[in-house]
Formats: sequence, C-alpha cells, structure tokens
Amino acid sequence: MATVLAIILANLSPFVAVQTAASDLRAGQADHVISLSQALVRGVDQCFNPSNKKGNDAAKNRLNKLANTARSAKSSLIGGDVQKVAHTAAELEAQWKGFSAKAPLLARAHCATQRDCMRLGFEGNPKYRNCLPVNGDPHANIQYIQFEELVDSALPQLIAALRPRG
Repeated sequence: MATVLAIILANLSPFVAVQTAASDLRAGQADHVISLSQALVRGVDQCFNPSNKKGNDAAKNRLNKLANTARSAKSSLIGGDVQKVAHTAAELEAQWKGFSAKAPLLARAHCATQRDCMRLGFEGNPKYRNCLPVNGDPHANIQYIQFEELVDSALPQLIAALRPRG
C-alpha cells in the first residue's frame, strides 16, 4: 500500500509543482499591478494640476481601488479560492474597462476618456519638478511610462492570467 501511494504521489507531483508555479507567477503579476498602482497614486500628487482636487482625488481613488482588488486577487490565489479568483478577475476587468469610460463633462474639452485624462495628467510638465519632461518629451517621465505599462500591459496580463481556464 505504501508503495502504491508513493507511486501515485510521484506521478502527481509535477502537476502540483506546475499549479504552484502558475499561482506564484500570477501572484507576482498581482504584485506588479499593486506596485504600479501605488506608485501612480503618488504620481497624481507629483504630476496632476493641484488646483483640480476633485479630479485628482477621483484618479487616486480609481488607482487605490485597482490596487485593493489586485491585493484581493493575490490573497485568493494564495488561499486557493478559485471562485474568488474568478470574481476578482471580473472586477479587475471592469475597472480596466472603466479607463475607457467617457471623461467627466467638464474635462471633455481636453480628453475624451478617463484614460486620456489620466494620460494627460501624467505628462511631464516643467512646472512640476517631480514630473519633468525627459529631453523635452512629456511622455518620457516615469509616471507616464508607469501608467502606460499599467493599462497596456500589466493589468491586461493579470486579468488574462486570472481568468478561469475552460
């Protein structure tokens, strides 16, 4: 009996190792989204026009909510709660799609979507010493690059990795 159990365990161990590795990779992806989101909350203070407190607070809230949902996804991954992982994947996808929502009415003269407004806010500006253009390029500062990485790469990759496999 012990021999049979040892053979079964030996045959299953690669599957367990593969599942653990996939969970670790997805947890790392969640950490990356959390890290970018937190950095960008600070980036709002560094780059956005301080006179637009309401818009700045909305951007920070959106980024904080994204970080919290990614934390929840990571926790569910670590805990092995498949249903919760699927639920947080759906939440993250809705938040990601929210970046494509129309900009607030007053902002539409400058930007069409939430994403465009945030992109505009993260552009380098010579008036803000922590958000300067790099070699004259307003899209080369760290905040702008981090935002693009978040919405174009890290977040979509995490969502895809968290989706239930069928």
